[in-house]
Amino acid sequence: MEPDRQPSEAEICMVLDTFMYLDYKEAQDGTSLSDILKDLEHHPDYGGGGIHYGEYTVLCQAAKNDAIGNLVIGCQSREMGYASGTAACTFSTTDGETVYVVYRGTGDGEWPDNGLGMTQSVTTQQQEALQYFEEVVEKLHIDENQRLVVTGHSKGANKAQFVIMETKMEELVDVCYSVDGQGFSEKAITRWKDNYGEEGYRERTMKLRGIHGENDYVNVLGNSIIPKENIRYIKTPVDKNNFAGYHDIKYMFATREYDSKTQTFYTRFHGRKNADAIRQGELSRYASALSKDVMELAPDKRDGCAAVVMQMMEASAGSKKGINGEKLKLSDISDFTFLGIPIIAGSLFCGEEGKGLLQAFRNKTVLSGAVPGSLILQVNDKGLQSYGDELDSIAGQIAVLEQQLHEAAGKVPVYMKGSTALHHRIELSAGRIQRLRGKLLKAAELRKQISSSYRCWNEEIAGVTLQD
Repeated sequence: MEPDRQPSEAEICMVLDTFMYLDYKEAQDGTSLSDILKDLEHHPDYGGGGIHYGEYTVLCQAAKNDAIGNLVIGCQSREMGYASGTAACTFSTTDGETVYVVYRGTGDGEWPDNGLGMTQSVTTQQQEALQYFEEVVEKLHIDENQRLVVTGHSKGANKAQFVIMETKMEELVDVCYSVDGQGFSEKAITRWKDNYGEEGYRERTMKLRGIHGENDYVNVLGNSIIPKENIRYIKTPVDKNNFAGYHDIKYMFATREYDSKTQTFYTRFHGRKNADAIRQGELSRYASALSKDVMELAPDKRDGCAAVVMQMMEASAGSKKGINGEKLKLSDISDFTFLGIPIIAGSLFCGEEGKGLLQAFRNKTVLSGAVPGSLILQVNDKGLQSYGDELDSIAGQIAVLEQQLHEAAGKVPVYMKGSTALHHRIELSAGRIQRLRGKLLKAAELRKQISSSYRCWNEEIAGVTLQD
């Protein structure tokens, strides 16, 4: 960032949100951001080109401007006794007139809590974030003469929004910048409207500002409470092989540049946020449509589907359960198998947003960028067809069992049908099996449709290749 260009408050928040992903735990309260970065100049994970080099580069460039570099860190959550999942701190101007409360994105063991946020009115980690905020306000003796800004990215942004909607100190908060933060359950929204009334609810939400990557797929989860007029989308140029990059905040500070010597594109990080995008991107629009379908499920079924996805994300980080002991139940897996998977496949192949996303791939463009030659989508369409046939076979076997149950019910003596309800119970069992068979047949048909789509796609691509 140019030293003579003053950053906006939103841009400062985005930089501070990026800082939280350094996961640097040795910073001392009272240290300026510039001094922290100097300490990391030769650290192998940061200035040395390691795992956090991208974030470090963004911060170093941004901190050249004194409005950012002179901000002082304080109230680090780990120093205040909070668990690693509640990663937060403050940054203040040297005169103390402005205080930023900053929450990190999904931390250790927090993925299951993300899923619970789509069905429950409040989660444990949201409550922890609120407790931290109110403790900080009291500790720093913040009053109405200071400017108080709350911000975060991803899960941290969800916590920041929750703080605005819940805190009894709401009148002290000037604004909340939610960067790629997911929304809430209908239970949470109903509770807030009941507590504050429609006008009070609206007054709190008007303090929310949404800053989203053009193809981010997290901010669309749940029900958004940010007024549409307060939302903006930022360009996020990402290498098309890097799916996770669409939700990575550092790509809001990146450009894709061409190296004429190697004849390849590379990513360069800088300290200026990218320009606003004209509209939401194809991936984000599809994710929004998918989220809408999931949110229409009954809360208990939605909870099961979300639990499986979030636990898979947690498992990818090496943990088998959530920070608060959340574990998968057999019913969760069942919900995801019979409801979640069909919704995902159906929205992708049948929904307008899904078709638009697939068309972008088929036209050899992905999300407004060219598909590199190294990108290969490999799908076993014969395997999908075989799986569909297998489900058909199982459904056939179940049909035989269903018929046998009806026959058994018919053989129950007349004198036993009324007094023992045996006949009724057998018929109920047959009905349950019939419904299960129906679901299996639908799943089989869906897999065959997907197989057919991929087969046509492969043949179409093969024809194009031969012509080329």
